[in-house]
Amino acid sequence: MKQNQNNIQILINKFNSKRFDEVINDALILLKKKENDFLWNLLGLSYQNSYHLQKSINCFENSIKLNPKNKSAYNNIGLSYKNLRIYPKAEENLLIALNLDENYIHAIVNLANVKNETYYFIEAISLYKRALKIEANNPLIHLNIANALQSLNDIEKTIFHLNEALRIDPLFTNADHKLSLLTKYEKNNAHLNEMLNKLNNIELNNTNKGYLYFAIAKAFEDLKDYDNSIKYLKLGNNLIRTNLRYNSNIHSNLVKKIKIFFEKIDYQKYIHKNVGANYIFILGMPRSGTSLIEKIISSHSKVGGLGETNFISDNIFNNIFKNLDSNNDHIYSFLNKNFSEEYKNFISYFNCKNEIIIDKTLSNFWCIGFIKIFFPNSKIIHSFRSQKDNCLSIYKNLFDTHEGWLYEENELNKYFLAYNEIMDYWNELFKDEILNFKYEKLIESPELQIKKLLSYCELDWEENCLNFHKNKNATKTLSINQTNKPLYNTSINKFELYEKMLPNLFKNLS
Repeated sequence: MKQNQNNIQILINKFNSKRFDEVINDALILLKKKENDFLWNLLGLSYQNSYHLQKSINCFENSIKLNPKNKSAYNNIGLSYKNLRIYPKAEENLLIALNLDENYIHAIVNLANVKNETYYFIEAISLYKRALKIEANNPLIHLNIANALQSLNDIEKTIFHLNEALRIDPLFTNADHKLSLLTKYEKNNAHLNEMLNKLNNIELNNTNKGYLYFAIAKAFEDLKDYDNSIKYLKLGNNLIRTNLRYNSNIHSNLVKKIKIFFEKIDYQKYIHKNVGANYIFILGMPRSGTSLIEKIISSHSKVGGLGETNFISDNIFNNIFKNLDSNNDHIYSFLNKNFSEEYKNFISYFNCKNEIIIDKTLSNFWCIGFIKIFFPNSKIIHSFRSQKDNCLSIYKNLFDTHEGWLYEENELNKYFLAYNEIMDYWNELFKDEILNFKYEKLIESPELQIKKLLSYCELDWEENCLNFHKNKNATKTLSINQTNKPLYNTSINKFELYEKMLPNLFKNLS
């Protein structure tokens, strides 16, 4: 008995040290000798942290079979389903955990996160407040409630909760970064001084440093101190990139594979006819104006936005792009399946009951040919802007989901050229079926361009679309501050301020 307890403690220590592969190997050996619900749960968590989500679910189910009152296993299986975006199963299991213990804070917060992801912001906020009653001094809960409040355009309360997070833990620099995006910095700004003091006088881990580097860079840009701005931008990008694995040839090779695939098949044979008339897909590079277009169109009375669901792109990447080298049978089987029904069921869980739905998943630009197969009657809007301004804006921002190409000049440039190439290919293949919508033209002649947008979407003119900045509909975007303001031109040709400092970022771009 004592030996078994020692073995489990060793596994816990390895888990806490993030040695998940070792935990998996050792736990499987111990479970062959004797099953144990705690061990199954620990094994599931190790798979979950290694991104083997289906395996984690199997482990949590085994844990629950052995102990139907294991609230931790129910919470963890709910989290795995949430990460797979199987929201009904996530909610079902999280509610069981809360039935076992109504004050189980992990399940409360995870359920709130499910509600937040699916646009039930009021319910999410209520759950976060419930969690705060249990742990008032938890900075992460304050950050989560701030994110939900920001989606509802309640900026004053958003700032309050970000400041609360920092009051509780001054090293919680994620909140500093969020605050920086909501602040217009002027000379002798107290928050900038606080961030510089943290950076210079407190020992920080790399994650906390990264948030501060990007926040400080933003502040110096507001102050028009571009030398310091680029200094901290480079520090931030270099730090984030160092911790990411990425092969810069992946996406240029993907362009070639997609072209070969569409050149050898008759895609017309696979089209799912009469599907997708109520869908609008807005896609393009990050920071290209997609959020602005979503805000404009979703101001129409018939339209609602889902933000970035990633459902289509994730499925296309996992079932098609990963098999382009070998498994054509799997690809053709996927093309024949009723994928549109799966998508319909997925979005039905979101708090968006409008007649027409916008999906603003940026990476869908890789998948346009497959969107045309599964949703041939849908509208596809490709948002683009000055290439150099676009790349600069990406380089200046810290994203929630990290990919290597976002944080290195040469890799970002190479990715952008791959994006240009695949978009040129789609536009050639689907002549006049994609609306290529330029940000700068919208700034020059807003009413004309908004009419063009609505006409393409077969929507009647509504004045609300012109006054989109007054629309308080819920939205989740890095650009929320911009989309809540009237159109402005200060971001046009901004690359000129940084061109000499970032030569590799702008090469071969117009």
